[in-house]
Amino acid sequence: MDQKPQPIVQVENLVIGYGDEVILKDISFHIDEGEIFVILGGSGCGKTTLMKHMIGLHRPLSGKILLEGEDLVTADDKKRQLLLNRMGVMYQGGALFGSMTLLENVRLPLEEFTTLPLSAMNLVARQKLKQVGLEPYAHLLPSELSGGMKKRAAIARAMALDPRIIFLDEPSAGLDPITSAELDRLILSLARPFHITFVMVSHELPSIFAIADRVIMLDKQTKTIIAEGSPLELKTHSQNPWVHRFFHREIAASNPS
Repeated sequence: MDQKPQPIVQVENLVIGYGDEVILKDISFHIDEGEIFVILGGSGCGKTTLMKHMIGLHRPLSGKILLEGEDLVTADDKKRQLLLNRMGVMYQGGALFGSMTLLENVRLPLEEFTTLPLSAMNLVARQKLKQVGLEPYAHLLPSELSGGMKKRAAIARAMALDPRIIFLDEPSAGLDPITSAELDRLILSLARPFHITFVMVSHELPSIFAIADRVIMLDKQTKTIIAEGSPLELKTHSQNPWVHRFFHREIAASNPS
């Protein structure tokens, strides 16, 4: 009998806001180990805001964010950093440092959070670049790369510390359909063999159907989760009109004048 995957992330009763403004409320979900999990929804619904809280950039107004059972919100500084080191992040656009080569960009987390000798850090960085198909380009600057290559390099940097979970913010944004499909295949090739859990913010339906095991859908009006399940389940069975329109790419009917 196959053992049921254990949640690697649990979000419980999360409330997110700034000052008196509540952006998201009553947010509860879990992410199983090894899953490719997608946070989706319309523009301005809080997808990236939720991700920023999950990676520790902001603190919620209330609620819990548990990583392997340990609460990121209440952890002291030392414990918090240990938890954050179990994560890798690919920011939208890649966020590579323009004055550094690819090798130097990927090596940066190792320089900051390990005491490895330079030769060992270079070896690890080259191995990560090899995993994303960029080792021959280790000497190049980001300005010398295509958009797809920058995204791959950013994923390599996110993998530098061998994290259990990698967050991807709109990885397909700005890519043509072929390059986007190649990036989807890369994510699948990393998730299964290396047992990496991926959490992706996206609204790109082709990518969502290609790689997502499960999704949650946020709603700007209700400020909470309005749907959860596999992409196919939500497309074929959701009774929520907004969810139906999103997955069927339908425009809401306008009222007659």
